[in-house]
Amino acid sequence: MIDGVIESVVFGNLQMPGELVRLVIAFAGVSIAAYYDVFNRKNIPDAFLYAFLALSFLVNLFFYQEQLFIFSIGVAAFFSAIGYVFYRVGQIGGADLILIASLMLLLPISPSFVGMIFGMPFIFPIMIFAGVLFSLYVLISFAVKLMKQETHPQYLYLLMAIPYLLFMYVYIFILSAEVAFSPVFILIFTILFISLIFFMIYRNDITMLLAEKMDVSQVEPEDVLALELMDSETVKKYELKRLASGKEIDRMKELGVGEVWVYTKLPPFIPFILAGMFLALFFSESLIFIG
Repeated sequence: MIDGVIESVVFGNLQMPGELVRLVIAFAGVSIAAYYDVFNRKNIPDAFLYAFLALSFLVNLFFYQEQLFIFSIGVAAFFSAIGYVFYRVGQIGGADLILIASLMLLLPISPSFVGMIFGMPFIFPIMIFAGVLFSLYVLISFAVKLMKQETHPQYLYLLMAIPYLLFMYVYIFILSAEVAFSPVFILIFTILFISLIFFMIYRNDITMLLAEKMDVSQVEPEDVLALELMDSETVKKYELKRLASGKEIDRMKELGVGEVWVYTKLPPFIPFILAGMFLALFFSESLIFIG
């Protein structure tokens, strides 16, 4: 049954019922979340997040289409489970996770006017474009900051450029003879790769820019500990977790843990999701390079 649902949605040329309503609600919800993310120190009310998730489910139920409904629930559950793993290790915020799950329920596939040749989950191009914009922001903003201070670059990571150049050679001069050449795909891949190399070269310096030392009493739930900046013996002794849940904070207080390093200057990500949604509406088709 699952295989049949996936085949009918991905290759069955289905159209989402209520596309316009879904899009309006999606953009409204993400816009509100982005506002809180930027102007409320990344503190998005739980009540809003769960209300948006519930509304997304109800909208999907109101515009019920059997295959699409089952597909959206499956996609949201599968990727939320993966996202939860990243949440537990401090790589994604809880608000981001709920917001992305809501989008997968509201917009399980690309709107029909986007022009995709198959029913690809719309969250894919959204996250690709959001990731590219976020990478550009991090690359430019941290490059400017690092220019003003002494740095300790690890130039050995420049060797990562070798597989990138090999891939570009194969893609441009060999694969392009058999598949459609996509400048957008090359641009996205290049931006992500340059950002990765930049981060690896200046990883220690960037980490110091993002974190600060504070007493455990100042740590708030959902804070992410910079364990790599802390004494490894202390981390091992107290079995410190990267994600500081309320229970973990209480445990650290009881154990008498003094000061810890916390990532307090992580840039908000939801505004980039919002921007990624706009770009996905107009440029999703350019991501498809197989012809």
